[in-house]
Amino acid sequence: MPHSQPLLGYLVGGFVLLVVGLAALTRTSPRASSIHSRDGTRRALSYALAFGLCISCFYRVLSPALLGREQSPWLLALGDVLCVTSGLFVWVMVLAERWTWRDYGFHGDRTARMVVTIGLGLAAAALFVSREAIALATGQVRITPDAVVFALLFAGVGSALPEELLFRGYLQGSLDRAHHWARLGIPALAFAGLRAFRYLPGGDLPLDDWLSYVVGVALPLGIWWGLMRDLAGGSLWPSLVSHFVLEFVRTLVNASPA
Repeated sequence: MPHSQPLLGYLVGGFVLLVVGLAALTRTSPRASSIHSRDGTRRALSYALAFGLCISCFYRVLSPALLGREQSPWLLALGDVLCVTSGLFVWVMVLAERWTWRDYGFHGDRTARMVVTIGLGLAAAALFVSREAIALATGQVRITPDAVVFALLFAGVGSALPEELLFRGYLQGSLDRAHHWARLGIPALAFAGLRAFRYLPGGDLPLDDWLSYVVGVALPLGIWWGLMRDLAGGSLWPSLVSHFVLEFVRTLVNASPA
């Protein structure tokens, strides 16, 4: 393959950044005195930066599958490994920080409120993946077992879980003392920044399309999912479900042969 060397470099770079970032954050700095503190916000942003750097390298390797330009079994299998690695990042973070899962938003709320907020989250997901959902419903793509496994792992442990736990769980939770719009806006901007580096403009991705994605998709979703957590009484489940459904449908279509 003509791109084997750059892809290998990104792959190795991603693992190096992952190890260095986790080592620095879990060994040299003490845990914040409270998750609802400036120190908690600083550590949340530090984890988000380390995660963003390593995952951006991994996305360079997986971009042909994520953008629907290649569906080779070897690439999807490699993607499965990288998605599990992404999930391990937040697992190590949770173990090192020693906050409870509830501190990150893994708890319920009143049944009626949860139903409404999950419904709003699913409506947002449906809006952004309507084209892909139509393609699935009309049989425009041929679903393969490799594509299903890759889509499940990417949507679950490669995207929704780490990103929601980092941005809406840890970061937004640390900003409880802040103004309402700062509590929503700071995690949304950090999330959009991460997504901006998922695919950089150039080559097969024109600058206009990249800007449309960052400003018209990533930033609004970051704000919406943050609002879902607030409306659900601090529960992370509505945004997590919405994020998973959106990524699963989109990834399944792009990773499946036409």
